[in-house]
Amino acid sequence: MDPQRLSELQLDALGEVGNIGAGHAATALSQLSGSAVQIGVPDIRLMPVTEVPGFFGGPENLVGAVYSRLLGDLSGGLLFIAPRLDLLALADVLRSRAPGTSKSLGAEEEGMLTHAASVLQAAYAAAIARFTELSILPAPAHFAFDMLGAILEVVTAEMGMQADSAILILTRFETEVVSVDAALLFLPDPDSLDVLLGRLGIV
Repeated sequence: MDPQRLSELQLDALGEVGNIGAGHAATALSQLSGSAVQIGVPDIRLMPVTEVPGFFGGPENLVGAVYSRLLGDLSGGLLFIAPRLDLLALADVLRSRAPGTSKSLGAEEEGMLTHAASVLQAAYAAAIARFTELSILPAPAHFAFDMLGAILEVVTAEMGMQADSAILILTRFETEVVSVDAALLFLPDPDSLDVLLGRLGIV
């Protein structure tokens, strides 16, 4: 199925899956940071992979990304994406520091952010698995800080992508003192979207 031809009913169902995943992700981030984290209603979009950079200032804009390959009944990739300033804000949240304390993405920050993003990815995957009764498991995560266009090229080449569409989940995480804008990008392998929609009963 072409993701760009989904009906309103199918989009609503995917949005509900995204809402459930977001709730699990907020809980996981609260546990990691030791402080309450709220999450806005995710904005779910289906689009060609080539249009994704437009939501982050263009393909040459620098972003941090954490990539995990999906294994199991749904195959594809999960990519956590956030601009540099939002990554630094998230690092401050995770370390219980005042906003603006982190000035650079060193090895310690990269490791912490990779761990946090992998936990968030696992939370989304677990929520989808429970909702659809599918077996889904993210592989170990990898961090990159580069131009978004270059990151997407590497990821799609590594996956041997045959499809060129993606599900973009735009999310805002908020604490009492800071907000972090990030996105989770699901890059489905061929047939995986059909499997997901089939379990939702809306093919």
